[in-house]
Amino acid sequence: MGYNERLQIVIDLIYEAAIKPSGWTDVADAMGCLFDGSAVLIGIGLPYDGRIEPHYSSGISPEFASGYPEHLVNGLPWKNSYSHAYTDRFGRMDELFTDVELAETEFYRTFLKPQGLAAEWPIGHTIAIEGGRVVGGLGIYRRVGCELGPFSKDDLALGDVLVRHLSRALQVHTTLGGVRHERLAMGEVMDRLPTGVILLNSSRQAVVTNHSADRIIAQRDGFRVDAGGPCASDARENALMQGILADVLDAPPGRELESSGFLAVTRPSGKRAYALMLTPLMAVPVGGQTQDATAAIFISDPEAGLASAAEVLETIYSLTHSEAELVRLLSQGMSLEEAATARGVAINTARSHLKRVFSKTDTRRQGELVRLVLAGVASFGDE
Repeated sequence: MGYNERLQIVIDLIYEAAIKPSGWTDVADAMGCLFDGSAVLIGIGLPYDGRIEPHYSSGISPEFASGYPEHLVNGLPWKNSYSHAYTDRFGRMDELFTDVELAETEFYRTFLKPQGLAAEWPIGHTIAIEGGRVVGGLGIYRRVGCELGPFSKDDLALGDVLVRHLSRALQVHTTLGGVRHERLAMGEVMDRLPTGVILLNSSRQAVVTNHSADRIIAQRDGFRVDAGGPCASDARENALMQGILADVLDAPPGRELESSGFLAVTRPSGKRAYALMLTPLMAVPVGGQTQDATAAIFISDPEAGLASAAEVLETIYSLTHSEAELVRLLSQGMSLEEAATARGVAINTARSHLKRVFSKTDTRRQGELVRLVLAGVASFGDE
C-alpha cells in the first residue's frame, strides 16, 4: 500500500472516530502503520471533565498508557511550555529537552524500555487545549530494531498534514460527547421522577418514556400505550383523552392548555384513578422529523406516591392542611365541585381555599396549579 493510500486511511479513520469514540484505537493502529510500525498513544478528553481520558494506543500496553502522564512528568525535566509548544504542528521532544540524554532518563527506564521502545525521542502533537488543560494529544515512538533511526523532518511534515483533521475531529468528538453526557444526565433525572413522563410524536407514538411511566403502562390497569398511541380502558374517558390529544397535537408550539388538558383515568382494579396532564411541548423543532417529540403526557399514580404531595405542598408553600388536601384532590382529576364534596365543605369555601393557594404558589389558574403538582416539586413524595 502506497504512502498516499495509508495517509488517506488515517484521515478517514480520524473523522469516523469523531463520531464513534472507540474508533480512536483504529486511528492509532493506522498512524502506527503510516509511521513505519511505530507505537502510538492518543489521549482524548472532554472539556467538562478536564482530563485526557481514555487513552487509545497501538503497540503500548494499557497499564503503561494509563500511567503515561505520570511517567512523563516524573521521568523528564518537565517544562510547562510542552503542551503549548505543539498545538499547531508536530514536534520532536528533544526540541524542549536539548540537554537531556533520553537513554539516561527515568522516562526511558520506566516507560520506553519495558515495552521495547527505542531510546529515540518521540514526536507529538497537542490537538487542543481547553481552559489551560490539554483535552487531546498524541505521541509516536520508534520501536527497538527500527532501522530508520530518529524521526526526521519528513516525518514531522507528514504529521503536520494531519493537524487540521485532528483538530476538526476533536471538535466534533467533544461536542457530541457533551451532548451524550447531557442526554444521559437528563435521562437519569427523568427516570428519578415519580411522575410518569411520555413524549409522543405527531403520529401519537411514544418516543420516550421514563421509569415511572413504564411501571404504570406495565400494570395495564386502565391505561396503556399501544401502536396507536395512549388509550384508556373506559370508552368515555378514552374518547375524552383522544379529543384532548388531538387538540394538543394541533396546537401551535408553545401554547399552554388550561383545565381541558387534564383528566382522570379510572382503574378496573379499584385503585385511585390516574391523573393525566396532556400538553404540547413548548419547543418543537422547525421542520422536524416524524420521530421528533411534539407532545407530552404526565401521568401520576396516587397509589405510588402522589398522595403524599399534600404534605410536601404544606412544607414548601406553607399551605394549610385543608388547602393542600384540596390541591391533592384537584391533581387527581376532580373538579372543584367534586373536591369540595369529597372534603365535605361548601363550594364557596373551596373557592376561598383555592384563591389562597393561587397566592401562595404564585399560580393563577387551576390547570397551572395542577401542573405544579403533576410535573413540579410537589410530586417528589414517597414512591
